[in-house]
Amino acid sequence: MIEREQWYTNKELWEQLNSLRADFKDLRHEMQETRNVIRKYNGLREELGIVKEKVERIEAKTEGKKTVLEAVRLWGGWLFAFLTLIILMIQHF
Repeated sequence: MIEREQWYTNKELWEQLNSLRADFKDLRHEMQETRNVIRKYNGLREELGIVKEKVERIEAKTEGKKTVLEAVRLWGGWLFAFLTLIILMIQHF
């Protein structure tokens, strides 16, 4: 005849169940904290993207101004010489 022994008493099972319940409660709390951290991180990434776009626009404006000023510096003398030549030719004739 096979004897059926209980591995745990009802009290031990109850204590284990309560322990599991507490562990699950802690786990749910940690998961909620993780979700909050992820939400904050995603918000920071969006803000970083906005700031990055603004910086790129500012850099593009600065580069454009630099290019225009460089062109004026390089071609300004030629333009002045050409205008002076035209004025002198008009005055001569």
